[in-house]
Amino acid sequence: MASIWVESVGRSLEQALDLLAAAVRDCTDDLWEAPMWQVPDPDPDRKFLDSDWKPVTEPALRRALVQRWVQRRSTPWSIAWHALEGLDYDLNGEFGPWAPPPPFTGHPHWRDLTSLPAAWSRSEMLGYIDYCRERVRNTLAGMTDEKAATPLPPAHRYRGQPHAWIITGAVAHTTEHASQIRQFISPTPVVALGAAAPGGTSRRDLGVR
Repeated sequence: MASIWVESVGRSLEQALDLLAAAVRDCTDDLWEAPMWQVPDPDPDRKFLDSDWKPVTEPALRRALVQRWVQRRSTPWSIAWHALEGLDYDLNGEFGPWAPPPPFTGHPHWRDLTSLPAAWSRSEMLGYIDYCRERVRNTLAGMTDEKAATPLPPAHRYRGQPHAWIITGAVAHTTEHASQIRQFISPTPVVALGAAAPGGTSRRDLGVR
């Protein structure tokens, strides 16, 4: 039987996914691919990789990828994708093989945001949310104090930290991005948790109706 602490984390993650699902469902077609805040050009030394994991060096192609990065980085579909991929990956914690579900398989957000021919649909994103709900349940069902305290392996960006830290941190991360989307699609500005990046931007601020 899961401890009250594990059960509480599970409930919080479910609520965060509820917020994200509601924001995705309520986002209209005209806002789904609209930037929620201004994104600066990436650093000149930033590498863009192709599907074979090779750096894109051809100048015209790289300029096109930079433009797509600026256009897509802060869109609702990009932010929702980022939040879900991060949650999915951190539940795994690099303790074993990991891949997101179809159609996201083989398309890491950080690599393929600029090269996808089209945005993921809302229905695809809602499917990923349902998948993450099941991942949360399965991961926490077998969680013990010993497993929760296990240090993340060297391949993880937070190597050495207890797995519990990154799982509990996913509550705020998922809620933050759900709130950013909700704020953007609301006809009047609302307070979004941790939404410092958009600068309080709503669709009205951008002249979007």
